[in-house]
Amino acid sequence: MTKRLKVSVIDGPDRGREFAFGDNQTLMIGRGSDSDTKIHDPALSRIHCSLQVLDRQIVLSDCESSSGTFLRGMRITSPQALTHGSVFKIGDSVLRIEDKQQLDAPTISADLSLGLQENFRPVSAPSTLLQATATTSGPMRPVHELEGETFLRFRLDNLISTGRNSFIFKGYDTKRDRLVAIKILKPQMATTDAQRERFIRAMRTMLPIVHPNIVRTRKAGRKGDYCWAALEWVDGISVSKLIESIGVGGMLPWQEVWRVAVHITRALDEASKRRIVHRNVTPSNILRRNQDHSYLLTDLILARALEYTDAPALTRPGDVLGELAYMAPELLLDSSNVDGRCDQYGLGATLYALLSGKPPYTAIDLA
Repeated sequence: MTKRLKVSVIDGPDRGREFAFGDNQTLMIGRGSDSDTKIHDPALSRIHCSLQVLDRQIVLSDCESSSGTFLRGMRITSPQALTHGSVFKIGDSVLRIEDKQQLDAPTISADLSLGLQENFRPVSAPSTLLQATATTSGPMRPVHELEGETFLRFRLDNLISTGRNSFIFKGYDTKRDRLVAIKILKPQMATTDAQRERFIRAMRTMLPIVHPNIVRTRKAGRKGDYCWAALEWVDGISVSKLIESIGVGGMLPWQEVWRVAVHITRALDEASKRRIVHRNVTPSNILRRNQDHSYLLTDLILARALEYTDAPALTRPGDVLGELAYMAPELLLDSSNVDGRCDQYGLGATLYALLSGKPPYTAIDLA
Protein backbone atom coordinates (compact mmCIF):
# COMPACT_ATOMS: atom_id res chain seq x y z
CA MET A 1 0.00 0.00 0.00
CA THR A 2 1.37 3.44 -0.95
CA LYS A 3 1.28 5.81 1.97
CA ARG A 4 1.02 9.14 0.17
CA LEU A 5 -0.14 11.15 3.19
CA LYS A 6 1.39 11.99 6.52
CA VAL A 7 0.35 13.76 9.70
CA SER A 8 3.06 15.89 11.30
CA VAL A 9 3.23 17.04 14.92
CA ILE A 10 3.95 20.77 14.55
CA ASP A 11 3.58 21.74 18.22
CA GLY A 12 3.69 19.87 21.50
CA PRO A 13 6.04 17.47 23.32
CA ASP A 14 6.69 15.37 20.19
CA ARG A 15 7.08 18.22 17.71
CA GLY A 16 8.80 17.00 14.56
CA ARG A 17 7.43 13.44 14.56
CA GLU A 18 5.59 12.25 11.45
CA PHE A 19 3.23 9.36 10.74
CA ALA A 20 2.47 8.11 7.24
CA PHE A 21 -0.86 6.66 6.15
CA GLY A 22 -2.62 5.91 2.88
CA ASP A 23 -5.88 5.10 1.14
CA ASN A 24 -8.38 2.81 2.87
CA GLN A 25 -6.29 2.91 6.06
CA THR A 26 -7.21 4.12 9.54
CA LEU A 27 -4.51 5.81 11.63
CA MET A 28 -5.30 5.57 15.35
CA ILE A 29 -3.77 8.57 17.16
CA GLY A 30 -3.06 8.63 20.90
CA ARG A 31 -0.48 8.06 23.59
CA GLY A 32 -1.26 4.42 24.35
CA SER A 33 0.54 1.32 23.14
CA ASP A 34 -2.54 0.32 21.13
CA SER A 35 -2.36 3.50 19.05
CA ASP A 36 -0.36 3.86 15.84
CA THR A 37 1.48 6.92 17.11
CA LYS A 38 2.31 6.59 20.84
CA ILE A 39 2.66 10.37 21.15
CA HIS A 40 4.34 11.44 24.39
CA ASP A 41 1.68 13.96 25.42
CA PRO A 42 0.20 13.35 28.90
CA ALA A 43 -2.90 15.34 27.92
CA LEU A 44 -3.89 12.77 25.27
CA SER A 45 -6.15 9.78 25.77
CA ARG A 46 -4.69 6.37 25.01
CA ILE A 47 -6.74 6.29 21.80
CA HIS A 48 -7.63 9.93 21.20
CA CYS A 49 -8.78 10.28 17.59
CA SER A 50 -8.44 8.68 14.18
CA LEU A 51 -7.68 9.63 10.58
CA GLN A 52 -9.14 7.62 7.75
CA VAL A 53 -8.88 7.96 3.98
CA LEU A 54 -12.03 6.87 2.15
CA ASP A 55 -12.34 7.47 -1.59
CA ARG A 56 -9.46 9.94 -1.33
CA GLN A 57 -11.24 11.95 1.34
CA ILE A 58 -9.51 12.44 4.70
CA VAL A 59 -11.84 12.06 7.69
CA LEU A 60 -10.99 13.07 11.27
CA SER A 61 -12.98 11.44 14.10
CA ASP A 62 -12.75 11.83 17.87
CA CYS A 63 -12.58 8.51 19.74
CA GLU A 64 -14.43 9.63 22.88
CA SER A 65 -11.29 11.31 24.19
CA SER A 66 -11.38 12.96 27.61
CA SER A 67 -10.11 16.38 26.45
CA GLY A 68 -11.56 16.49 22.94
CA THR A 69 -10.36 17.04 19.38
CA PHE A 70 -10.42 20.60 18.06
CA LEU A 71 -10.66 21.88 14.48
CA ARG A 72 -10.57 25.63 13.78
CA GLY A 73 -11.00 26.30 17.49
CA MET A 74 -14.12 24.17 17.91
CA ARG A 75 -14.44 20.78 19.57
CA ILE A 76 -15.70 18.30 17.00
CA THR A 77 -18.71 16.15 17.80
CA SER A 78 -18.90 14.23 14.52
CA PRO A 79 -16.47 13.08 11.79
CA GLN A 80 -14.96 16.01 9.87
CA ALA A 81 -13.53 16.12 6.35
CA LEU A 82 -9.99 17.49 6.11
CA THR A 83 -7.80 18.65 3.23
CA HIS A 84 -4.04 18.86 2.72
CA GLY A 85 -2.74 21.49 5.11
CA SER A 86 -5.57 21.11 7.63
CA VAL A 87 -4.49 21.60 11.25
CA PHE A 88 -6.15 20.15 14.35
CA LYS A 89 -5.40 20.18 18.08
CA ILE A 90 -5.46 17.29 20.55
CA GLY A 91 -4.30 17.60 24.14
CA ASP A 92 -1.27 19.91 24.12
CA SER A 93 -0.28 18.91 20.58
CA VAL A 94 -1.05 20.39 17.16
CA LEU A 95 -0.99 18.18 14.06
CA ARG A 96 -1.11 18.97 10.34
CA ILE A 97 -2.11 16.84 7.34
CA GLU A 98 0.40 16.83 4.49
CA ASP A 99 0.67 15.23 1.06
CA LYS A 100 4.09 13.62 0.84
CA GLN A 101 4.23 14.60 -2.82
CA GLN A 102 3.56 18.26 -2.05
CA LEU A 103 5.80 18.91 0.92
CA ASP A 104 6.80 22.35 -0.33
CA ALA A 105 3.23 23.66 -0.29
CA PRO A 106 2.83 26.83 1.82
CA THR A 107 1.62 26.49 5.37
CA ILE A 108 -2.04 27.34 5.86
CA SER A 109 -1.55 29.60 8.84
CA ALA A 110 -5.22 30.52 9.18
CA ASP A 111 -5.95 27.15 10.73
CA LEU A 112 -3.42 27.83 13.48
CA SER A 113 -5.76 30.22 15.28
CA LEU A 114 -7.01 27.38 17.43
CA GLY A 115 -7.63 29.45 20.55
CA LEU A 116 -8.87 27.58 23.63
CA GLN A 117 -6.14 26.74 26.11
CA GLU A 118 -3.19 27.95 24.05
CA ASN A 119 -2.52 30.41 21.27
CA PHE A 120 -0.50 29.00 18.39
CA ARG A 121 1.34 30.74 15.61
CA PRO A 122 2.72 29.81 12.15
CA VAL A 123 5.45 27.21 12.36
CA SER A 124 8.01 29.64 10.98
CA ALA A 125 8.07 31.31 14.41
CA PRO A 126 10.46 30.06 17.14
CA SER A 127 9.61 26.57 18.35
CA THR A 128 7.63 25.89 21.49
CA LEU A 129 9.79 22.85 22.18
CA LEU A 130 12.90 22.79 24.28
CA GLN A 131 15.94 23.44 22.15
CA ALA A 132 19.38 21.94 22.55
CA THR A 133 21.76 23.69 24.94
CA ALA A 134 24.12 26.33 23.62
CA THR A 135 26.97 23.82 23.59
CA THR A 136 25.00 21.17 21.71
CA SER A 137 24.50 20.90 17.98
CA GLY A 138 22.13 18.78 15.95
CA PRO A 139 18.38 18.58 15.41
CA MET A 140 15.91 19.53 18.08
CA ARG A 141 14.89 16.65 20.31
CA PRO A 142 11.38 15.87 21.54
CA VAL A 143 10.88 17.01 25.12
CA HIS A 144 10.51 13.50 26.51
CA GLU A 145 14.10 12.77 25.48
CA LEU A 146 15.26 15.06 28.29
CA GLU A 147 14.14 12.38 30.73
CA GLY A 148 17.17 11.13 32.66
CA GLU A 149 19.21 14.32 32.24
CA THR A 150 20.41 16.32 35.25
CA PHE A 151 20.07 20.07 35.74
CA LEU A 152 22.51 21.05 38.47
CA ARG A 153 21.68 18.38 41.08
CA PHE A 154 18.14 17.68 39.84
CA ARG A 155 17.45 14.61 37.70
CA LEU A 156 14.53 14.75 35.27
CA ASP A 157 12.75 11.42 35.68
CA ASN A 158 9.61 11.70 33.56
CA LEU A 159 7.47 14.31 31.82
CA ILE A 160 4.14 14.56 33.64
CA SER A 161 2.41 17.53 32.02
CA THR A 162 2.67 20.22 29.37
CA GLY A 163 1.24 23.59 30.31
CA ARG A 164 0.62 26.89 28.61
CA ASN A 165 4.10 28.22 29.31
CA SER A 166 6.21 25.31 30.52
CA PHE A 167 6.88 21.60 30.74
CA ILE A 168 6.68 19.85 34.12
CA PHE A 169 8.88 16.88 34.99
CA LYS A 170 8.79 14.70 38.06
CA GLY A 171 12.37 14.81 39.26
CA TYR A 172 14.76 13.86 42.02
CA ASP A 173 17.09 15.99 44.12
CA THR A 174 20.24 13.85 44.19
CA LYS A 175 21.82 15.91 46.98
CA ARG A 176 18.84 16.14 49.34
CA ASP A 177 17.34 12.73 48.51
CA ARG A 178 13.82 13.98 47.79
CA LEU A 179 11.33 14.29 44.97
CA VAL A 180 10.92 17.61 43.17
CA ALA A 181 8.82 19.03 40.38
CA ILE A 182 10.99 20.58 37.67
CA LYS A 183 9.41 23.32 35.58
CA ILE A 184 11.20 24.05 32.29
CA LEU A 185 10.13 27.21 30.52
CA LYS A 186 9.15 26.94 26.88
CA PRO A 187 11.93 28.67 24.94
CA GLN A 188 9.63 31.12 23.12
CA MET A 189 8.83 32.61 26.52
CA ALA A 190 12.42 33.88 26.80
CA THR A 191 14.15 34.31 23.47
CA THR A 192 17.13 36.47 24.54
CA ASP A 193 19.77 36.26 27.25
CA ALA A 194 18.36 39.35 28.96
CA GLN A 195 14.87 37.84 29.08
CA ARG A 196 16.16 34.55 30.45
CA GLU A 197 18.13 36.33 33.18
CA ARG A 198 15.05 38.34 34.19
CA PHE A 199 13.08 35.12 34.49
CA ILE A 200 15.74 33.49 36.65
CA ARG A 201 15.96 36.54 38.92
CA ALA A 202 12.20 36.47 39.33
CA MET A 203 12.31 32.79 40.27
CA ARG A 204 15.07 33.40 42.77
CA THR A 205 12.94 35.91 44.65
CA MET A 206 10.84 32.90 45.64
CA LEU A 207 13.72 31.00 47.28
CA PRO A 208 13.44 32.60 50.76
CA ILE A 209 9.64 32.21 50.90
CA VAL A 210 8.58 29.39 53.22
CA HIS A 211 4.83 29.17 53.84
CA PRO A 212 2.57 26.15 54.45
CA ASN A 213 0.20 27.20 51.64
CA ILE A 214 2.77 28.16 48.99
CA VAL A 215 4.65 25.61 46.89
CA ARG A 216 8.28 26.21 47.75
CA THR A 217 10.91 26.96 45.13
CA ARG A 218 13.99 24.85 45.82
CA LYS A 219 16.32 26.20 43.14
CA ALA A 220 16.27 28.01 39.80
CA GLY A 221 18.78 28.33 37.04
CA ARG A 222 19.68 28.17 33.40
CA LYS A 223 21.31 25.40 31.40
CA GLY A 224 22.13 26.55 27.90
CA ASP A 225 18.86 27.89 26.52
CA TYR A 226 16.78 26.10 29.17
CA CYS A 227 15.31 28.18 32.01
CA TRP A 228 14.22 25.93 34.84
CA ALA A 229 13.01 25.92 38.43
CA ALA A 230 12.96 23.02 40.88
CA LEU A 231 9.88 23.12 43.11
CA GLU A 232 8.64 21.28 46.15
CA TRP A 233 6.97 18.03 45.10
CA VAL A 234 3.31 17.97 46.11
CA ASP A 235 1.73 14.53 46.07
CA GLY A 236 -1.83 15.51 45.29
CA ILE A 237 -4.27 16.86 42.73
CA SER A 238 -4.91 20.25 41.18
CA VAL A 239 -8.16 22.06 41.90
CA SER A 240 -8.83 22.08 38.14
CA LYS A 241 -9.04 18.28 38.30
CA LEU A 242 -11.48 18.56 41.20
CA ILE A 243 -13.68 20.82 39.09
CA GLU A 244 -13.51 18.37 36.18
CA SER A 245 -14.67 15.59 38.50
CA ILE A 246 -17.60 17.72 39.67
CA GLY A 247 -18.81 18.66 36.19
CA VAL A 248 -21.43 21.23 35.31
CA GLY A 249 -24.19 21.17 37.89
CA GLY A 250 -22.02 19.42 40.46
CA MET A 251 -21.10 20.75 43.83
CA LEU A 252 -18.17 20.36 46.22
CA PRO A 253 -19.14 20.36 49.92
CA TRP A 254 -19.10 23.93 51.19
CA GLN A 255 -16.78 22.96 54.02
CA GLU A 256 -14.12 21.96 51.47
CA VAL A 257 -14.61 25.17 49.48
CA TRP A 258 -14.21 27.12 52.71
CA ARG A 259 -10.95 25.24 53.31
CA VAL A 260 -9.67 26.32 49.89
CA ALA A 261 -10.65 29.92 50.63
CA VAL A 262 -8.85 30.00 53.98
CA HIS A 263 -5.65 28.34 52.78
CA ILE A 264 -5.24 30.36 49.60
CA THR A 265 -6.16 33.62 51.34
CA ARG A 266 -3.29 32.91 53.74
CA ALA A 267 -0.98 32.38 50.77
CA LEU A 268 -2.10 35.64 49.14
CA ASP A 269 -1.64 37.48 52.43
CA GLU A 270 1.97 36.28 52.55
CA ALA A 271 2.43 37.37 48.93
CA SER A 272 0.98 40.80 49.76
CA LYS A 273 3.46 41.25 52.61
CA ARG A 274 6.23 40.70 50.06
CA ARG A 275 4.54 42.99 47.51
CA ILE A 276 3.98 40.10 45.10
CA VAL A 277 0.89 39.96 42.90
CA HIS A 278 0.27 36.49 41.47
CA ARG A 279 -1.83 37.68 38.46
CA ASN A 280 -3.01 34.17 37.57
CA VAL A 281 -4.88 32.63 40.52
CA THR A 282 -6.72 29.78 38.82
CA PRO A 283 -7.77 26.21 39.67
CA SER A 284 -4.75 24.83 37.80
CA ASN A 285 -2.41 26.83 40.05
CA ILE A 286 -3.87 25.49 43.31
CA LEU A 287 -2.88 22.01 44.52
CA ARG A 288 -4.50 19.81 47.17
CA ARG A 289 -1.98 17.67 49.03
CA ASN A 290 -3.14 14.11 49.61
CA GLN A 291 -1.51 13.74 53.01
CA ASP A 292 -3.46 16.42 54.89
CA HIS A 293 -5.77 17.98 52.25
CA SER A 294 -3.94 21.28 52.58
CA TYR A 295 -4.23 23.61 49.60
CA LEU A 296 -1.09 25.21 48.16
CA LEU A 297 -0.66 28.04 45.67
CA THR A 298 1.93 27.52 42.97
CA ASP A 299 3.52 29.70 40.25
CA LEU A 300 3.40 32.63 42.65
CA ILE A 301 5.61 34.90 40.57
CA LEU A 302 5.51 33.14 37.21
CA ALA A 303 2.89 35.35 35.56
CA ARG A 304 4.90 38.49 36.31
CA ALA A 305 8.16 36.84 35.28
CA LEU A 306 6.65 35.81 31.96
CA GLU A 307 5.31 39.30 31.38
CA TYR A 308 8.85 40.58 31.79
CA THR A 309 10.03 38.30 29.00
CA ASP A 310 7.98 40.27 26.46
CA ALA A 311 8.00 37.21 24.21
CA PRO A 312 6.87 38.67 20.85
CA ALA A 313 6.70 35.27 19.18
CA LEU A 314 4.23 33.93 21.70
CA THR A 315 1.37 36.37 21.42
CA ARG A 316 -0.54 38.35 18.87
CA PRO A 317 -2.35 41.62 19.64
CA GLY A 318 -5.14 40.80 22.09
CA ASP A 319 -3.57 37.57 23.35
CA VAL A 320 -3.04 37.11 27.09
CA LEU A 321 -0.93 34.82 29.25
CA GLY A 322 -3.55 33.91 31.84
CA GLU A 323 -6.81 31.95 31.86
CA LEU A 324 -9.52 34.36 30.75
CA ALA A 325 -12.34 32.84 32.80
CA TYR A 326 -10.48 33.66 36.03
CA MET A 327 -8.86 36.98 35.10
CA ALA A 328 -9.91 40.29 36.60
CA PRO A 329 -10.89 42.90 33.99
CA GLU A 330 -8.02 45.20 34.94
CA LEU A 331 -5.51 42.54 33.88
CA LEU A 332 -6.85 42.87 30.35
CA LEU A 333 -7.12 46.66 30.38
CA ASP A 334 -3.72 47.53 31.92
CA SER A 335 -1.71 44.59 33.22
CA SER A 336 1.16 46.88 34.27
CA ASN A 337 -1.01 48.61 36.86
CA VAL A 338 -2.69 45.98 39.02
CA ASP A 339 -2.65 45.06 42.70
CA GLY A 340 -3.73 42.21 44.97
CA ARG A 341 -7.40 42.76 44.17
CA CYS A 342 -6.95 40.92 40.86
CA ASP A 343 -5.80 37.87 42.86
CA GLN A 344 -8.87 38.15 45.07
CA TYR A 345 -10.99 38.09 41.91
CA GLY A 346 -9.21 34.96 40.68
CA LEU A 347 -9.73 33.22 44.00
CA GLY A 348 -13.40 34.21 44.04
CA ALA A 349 -13.91 32.84 40.52
CA THR A 350 -12.17 29.62 41.56
CA LEU A 351 -14.41 29.20 44.60
CA TYR A 352 -17.46 29.77 42.41
CA ALA A 353 -16.26 27.06 40.02
CA LEU A 354 -15.75 24.64 42.91
CA LEU A 355 -19.34 25.14 44.02
CA SER A 356 -20.95 25.10 40.59
CA GLY A 357 -18.60 23.12 38.35
CA LYS A 358 -17.87 26.10 36.07
CA PRO A 359 -16.44 29.64 36.41
CA PRO A 360 -18.79 32.62 36.65
CA TYR A 361 -17.91 33.61 33.10
CA THR A 362 -16.66 31.27 30.39
CA ALA A 363 -14.31 32.71 27.78
CA ILE A 364 -11.81 31.30 25.34
CA ASP A 365 -10.77 34.55 23.63
CA LEU A 366 -11.17 38.31 23.89
CA ALA A 367 -13.85 38.57 21.20
